Amino acid sequence: MKFPKLFEPIKVGHLELKNRIVFPPIATNLAHVSGEVSDVQIFHYHRIARGGAALVIVENSCIAYPEARHGATQPRIDSDEFVPGLARLARAVHDAGALVSIELTHPGLNASLKFNGRLRPVAPSAVRLRKDGIIPKELTENEIEEVVEKYAYAALRARRAGFDMVELQGAHGLLINQFLSPLTNRRKDRYGGSRENRLVFVREVVDRIRQLCGDGFPVTIRHAVDDMREGGIDLEEGKALARGLEEIGIDMIQADLGFCPREMRLEPMPYPQGWRSYLAGALKEVVSVPVAAVGTIREPEFAEQLLEREEADLVALGRTLLADPDWPLKAKAGEVRRIRRCIGCGECVKARHSEDRPIRCGVNPTVGEGEPFARLERTERPKRVLVVGGGPAGMEAARVAALRGHDVRLVEKGDRLGGTLNMASVPPGKDKIRWLVEYYEAELPSLGVEVVLGSEVTREAVEEVRPDVVILATGSAWPRPDIPGVDLPCVVHATDILRGTEVEGNDVVV
Repeated sequence: MKFPKLFEPIKVGHLELKNRIVFPPIATNLAHVSGEVSDVQIFHYHRIARGGAALVIVENSCIAYPEARHGATQPRIDSDEFVPGLARLARAVHDAGALVSIELTHPGLNASLKFNGRLRPVAPSAVRLRKDGIIPKELTENEIEEVVEKYAYAALRARRAGFDMVELQGAHGLLINQFLSPLTNRRKDRYGGSRENRLVFVREVVDRIRQLCGDGFPVTIRHAVDDMREGGIDLEEGKALARGLEEIGIDMIQADLGFCPREMRLEPMPYPQGWRSYLAGALKEVVSVPVAAVGTIREPEFAEQLLEREEADLVALGRTLLADPDWPLKAKAGEVRRIRRCIGCGECVKARHSEDRPIRCGVNPTVGEGEPFARLERTERPKRVLVVGGGPAGMEAARVAALRGHDVRLVEKGDRLGGTLNMASVPPGKDKIRWLVEYYEAELPSLGVEVVLGSEVTREAVEEVRPDVVILATGSAWPRPDIPGVDLPCVVHATDILRGTEVEGNDVVV
């Protein structure tokens, strides 16, 4: 096996994971507005599990409605009425061969007024950190005890629904992170001040979950190892808190960030692969429970090296498995070139966070679309298909047609596949766009697609091939603005520059 460490079993609590690959909680906006899970959402997690991940963690689920609502269509786990739907989801993941967990979330001061009925947010302390300037209400001790109960009964519902474990959201500036961080916890009672006191809230949550669910039900946490904010948790404090979390009885830790700028945890394309993995390495120095590295881990070789160097025990692959849910199966089979890597384009982030729309992916068009769209049944009547154009649309059309069992020829007049993607990958920080082209360069021949480069399709060529279907995927033309002088020799288009055209003269106007 090419990646032995990646596919080595590991225990979380008493449960054995078949490999070291975890799908972390990623908000999808696929639930119903009511908070019920949807069929599309169930298939989404089933499809991830079917690709070979050992543990699938369902997205941030609301434990207290409406005050803790934190998304356009966030799944709810605050009432028994949601257990049957969650049970269907858990069964779907189990049927695909993975263990399943669910993230329990309370946003605290970061609650969404847009979705929670404009209720005033609550927090450990009344600190001004929100961009809108709203100061949250400081929780009383009685209110804290009520929130602890909400966490615990949410965990009990998860267990009744058939989930194997639960995860606490303790990062990204949400409520548990707020209790742990001196940036947001200014309390003078038993919940604030010293490190030990700042751990009391999460200790009470874990203890109450154990009382209701038993010791055999693992509890994991997504931990803010570093807030990346002055006055917050720094790396050394994050390590010390992790030791405290282990003493409390946490069974696994995902090493993540806290009150950081969003682009540091939803990284755009220029960020280097696995840049956050140092957080897991830091925790490995001080705890003995399994630690998962999180963030922009795209390639099996990189993941294997992290595990071999003992800088992590598991790898959490979020957007990586959105781009290609079969990443684990392909890595295990040694078919690395056939993995469709996440390029960091941000389409998933834009859909969820900017547009409040269902999740989507810039390289995997089936994400968020449900089973009918993703099911590619082989035809009983294969056709001869001619695809004209080797850009992204043409390559994907050829791939899907071949998967359906058709005889496919793709003709591209240029000397390589990719179309405009080749130019788009030229600017600094955009080189990952080439990853998508490399995927198709490996995938199309493996599916039996005949790729013809350097050839222009003419009427005679079509008549010679005699296809049943012609798919025109020749792309679009760049418009030139109606500006006097735009056609002069001294004027060059951006595409000319990306193709390597030299600009003459010393004075350049952009």
